[in-house]
Amino acid sequence: MKLSRFLVATSLFAPAFTSLSQAENEEKESDAPEVEFAFQEDFEKLEAGDVPSDYFVIEGEWSIVKTGDENRALKVAEAPLVESQVQLGDSLRDMGGTVRARVLADKKRRSSPRFGVGMHGMSGFRLRLVPAGNQLELVRSDEVAASTEITWTAGDWWMLELSVEPDDTGEWNVTGRAWPEEGERPEKPQIEFSEAEAKFSGKASVTATPYAGLPIFFDNIVVEKGTSAPSEEQ
Repeated sequence: MKLSRFLVATSLFAPAFTSLSQAENEEKESDAPEVEFAFQEDFEKLEAGDVPSDYFVIEGEWSIVKTGDENRALKVAEAPLVESQVQLGDSLRDMGGTVRARVLADKKRRSSPRFGVGMHGMSGFRLRLVPAGNQLELVRSDEVAASTEITWTAGDWWMLELSVEPDDTGEWNVTGRAWPEEGERPEKPQIEFSEAEAKFSGKASVTATPYAGLPIFFDNIVVEKGTSAPSEEQ
């Protein structure tokens, strides 16, 4: 009897609780900043085959394929053995941004791939995971600007996230994170760096080098537009 009365009482108050929850959610959503995307793609609506014409392939053989779980993804082929790169979305001129992607790669014997995400075209920063050296690297113009140790697990989906944002002094603050998809996103970036460069412009990118002779897959690529750099007049 007590249980039935409790259920009845709960059902009577449920609408009030629901309304309160909805109001709280709406308030939280209204407070959250609106995100503007330069690119976002999960590849599920794309046909398998060549990449779309607006994907700017710099190097390597890229295609849309079905992965083992029947989802679609962006693949870089196991050959040729080059630093493969494709640029995606709108060019961010004097504007910060964030690029995120899921990446699936494997190793063969002692050979491991390397892969990453980048912002602002060829002259910008790239966040690169280098399993052979257990390193997460921040690279610019083929020079390693910062690095940290990381332990990669082969054959699992990993997340990469790179943010490049200007501040009001004209410096660009760069942060990078990498973590296994089944784990938690690091609360604190593993890599932090500042660059006193006046201008950064260009598209976001994904990069990979198939040293293991195996394909590498990218999925759920998102590029968010960030803050505009202060003008020289300011």
